[in-house]
Amino acid sequence: MGRVIIVSGTPGTGKSSLAKRLAERLSGIHIDLSSFVLKEGLYTDYDVERASFIVDEEALINRLKEIICRNRLVIIDSHYGEIIPSDYVDKVIVLRTDPEELEKRLWRKGWWWEKIRENVEAEILSVCTHNAIRVYGEKRVYEIDTTNKTIDQVLEEALEIIEEEKGEPGLKYDWLILKPLEKLEKYLIKT
Repeated sequence: MGRVIIVSGTPGTGKSSLAKRLAERLSGIHIDLSSFVLKEGLYTDYDVERASFIVDEEALINRLKEIICRNRLVIIDSHYGEIIPSDYVDKVIVLRTDPEELEKRLWRKGWWWEKIRENVEAEILSVCTHNAIRVYGEKRVYEIDTTNKTIDQVLEEALEIIEEEKGEPGLKYDWLILKPLEKLEKYLIKT
């Protein structure tokens, strides 16, 4: 059975760029989970409101297991990386980005405000990290802050984590503590 490293994080944090570079550097294969789902037809429906496909989780997991078993190393990038069965996963690297910087990146991608707000809110609340810890346990989940870093800097940090030379597992970037609340309020749903 192959080894799996998941690169997770909210959209705009740099998952695909890092995952591609890791796969090249470590001679593994790269799977962008969202593109893979579309290419393989592993969805059941389309959610118009969220502008996204609804994944057929069982079919996706079965297809991924086939690929993982045929390859030495698989790097999977996804903001829903916790779908991969725990037995297959070696490490999860969650990319984090300062919420204000993330907003700028998502505007540059051409996203609309509500989708930006929803994703920045997920970043503020550490959704990807909490989901990964819930499924894989804290000892396999590492965060890297990509704010103001080049892809080469992020790549080197990720390699040090993978090679177990550096890095503390678990939640490191709690934006609710690290940033003044008035800088975050516009992203949070008011009830």
